[in-house]
This record gives sequence, C-alpha cells and structure tokens, in this order.
Amino acid sequence: MQRDGPTMWLANLAACLTLWASWMSALHANFTHPSEPGMMELTQRFQDFMVKFNKTYNSREEMMYRLKVFAQNMEISQVLQDTELGTAQYGITPFSDMTESEFAARFGNPVMRAAPVAPTQRHRSSSTASRSCDWRKAAVFTVKAQGNCSSCWAFAAVSNIEALWKIHRNVNCSLSVQELVDCTYPSGGGCLGGYAWDAFLFVVNNTGLSSSKLYPYTEKKQRCQKYKWRKLTKIDGYSILPRDERYIANIVATQGPVTALMNAKVIKHYKKGIIQRAKVSCDPNWLDHVVLIVGFGEGKIRRGTWSGSYWIIQNSWGKDWGEEGYFRMDRGSNTCGIAKYAATAIVHDLGGQKPPPCPK
Repeated sequence: MQRDGPTMWLANLAACLTLWASWMSALHANFTHPSEPGMMELTQRFQDFMVKFNKTYNSREEMMYRLKVFAQNMEISQVLQDTELGTAQYGITPFSDMTESEFAARFGNPVMRAAPVAPTQRHRSSSTASRSCDWRKAAVFTVKAQGNCSSCWAFAAVSNIEALWKIHRNVNCSLSVQELVDCTYPSGGGCLGGYAWDAFLFVVNNTGLSSSKLYPYTEKKQRCQKYKWRKLTKIDGYSILPRDERYIANIVATQGPVTALMNAKVIKHYKKGIIQRAKVSCDPNWLDHVVLIVGFGEGKIRRGTWSGSYWIIQNSWGKDWGEEGYFRMDRGSNTCGIAKYAATAIVHDLGGQKPPPCPK
C-alpha cells in the first residue's frame, strides 16, 4: 500500500483538532502542573517538529497518537523547566514523540545495582584542579549516534580511548564500537546495555580494539568477528575513580576525559544550558546511561545571582540533540548521580613525557 506523503498528513491535522479536544481532560489529569498551550499553537509546534527532525508516520492514527505523546512530553518539559535550578532549557528534542517506555527501551542501560569490578590501576591526582578545561579544543571528538541500540556504554568507552590516544600519543584513531557491542558480552548485553569498565576489560584482555573501518557500527548485536592481521589499539589498564567530583576534575584536567554513569531522566527533554536538579527530580541512585565527561568550567548558574561550576559532557545521541551533541551539568552536587561511577581507560605517555595541558 502506498503511503500518503507527510504534506498530506500536515494538511489533515486541522481536521483532527476536534479529536484533540477529547484528550484535554485526560492530559490535564495526568500532570500536576498543566500549562497546555492553545490547540493551534501545539499543532503548529508538532508540525515544526516533524519538519525539523524529518518525522513521517504510517497512518493518520499513528500521527495523531504521536501528537498526543508530543503533548504529554511538552507538559513534562514545562514541569522540568519550572523546577530547574540552573540555566538548562527543556522542550522539543528529537525524542519528543516517544513515550518514556519507548525511550528507555531504545536508549536505556540496565540500572546499576552492584559495585563494579575493582580497578586494575589507580591514577595519581593533584589536590587541586584548574578552573576550566575543555578537551574538545585539543582532542579529536566526533559526536556519534547510537541509533536503535542501547550501546551508550560502548560509545563512551570508545570515545574515552580515542581521546586518550590523541592526548598521550598524539595519534588520531577511530575505533570500533561494534566490536565492543558484539564481543564484550558473549551471552547477552551489547544492544541491551553494558558498562564502560567491562569494555575496558575486554580491550585489555584482547590486547586492543579494531578500527571502525574494519569493524563498522550496525546498530545491532552480531556474532563476534575475529579478523586476522588486524591493527589493534591498546590501553594500559583502566581505573574506576573515587566518588569525589574534585578528584574526577583533577583526572579530567591532567589525564583526559572519563566515562560516567548517570540518570538520563531529564536529558530526554534537554535543549541547552547547565542542568542542576534536586535529588527528588533526578535520583542519583538510578543510573541508566553512560556518557563521557570531556571538561568543566565556571559560570553564572541562576540569573547572575550565584556562580558555580559545571561539567561539559559528550552524549551519543547525535549532533541534533542538546548543544551539538553535548550538555552541561552542575559540578559538585552529584547531579543525577554523575559522580557515582566514573571510570577511564589508561594510556601511558611515550617516553615518560607529560601530556599537554587541557585547553581552557
């Protein structure tokens, strides 16, 4: 059956507004802070969303269902905005037509409940950190998209290793996320989630990681491939860091980016700014996403009345999300559990040379 084009669906939206009226009471009953915009305004925002993110649906019924989900997400975004303690802004994102369960199934990671494997090595860290650090200015970073696979853990681990090789060896490399997805968990995992330290342990035990060109990403778990004569990129170990944001900042400033587990509840709706949440709205013990801390800075957090520090964090949801694939989060309050399980690969400098300083 031939699909109607998106233009026809957009034209039919106006005729469906009467259907929308029947949803209003149910929607308001589901939210503690109803602030529904006018029907026409909301419909226009949905049309703009469809165009911006190239969204198409298989039927009128599906489109109207997605409009309803979109409206619910706008309500959630408004609640997040009203309770935000920092400068973060919430609203329309590439995921605004997805339910919470759909989003969790696509991007969620198994919630961390047990302590991870003991670190193989420990870093040495100075007692104080710089006021700012941004490795994006020195290391080669490509914001990637994990797609329909819960592989955030593998993307964070690979980006961590790539950055460390650039910082400590001055080598640009593009490594295989897919090899980690296929091979780290032989009996499961992969696109069902995982942890960065398991990825590092796999790289250590297998004397390195293949290139992304040899072993490209497919957005699904496959049989683990064993290529002959492949060039491997090694690491010298890995470390799980103390739950101390000052210590973690020292490692970022002196050694390079680190991976971190966090609660992804609010970032589904994140657009830009510095996130600062109360624990009740972003449980620091519910850790279901893995990201890469690439730096930190200081700035005005709330209308110029309070100065604070923040993390600069790379995500794996593509450049169309957040601040061109990055987001910022309050540093020092364990916001969304960001400091609970930070980990990093270890890449030694050649000849005992010190790494370059982190750009300000």
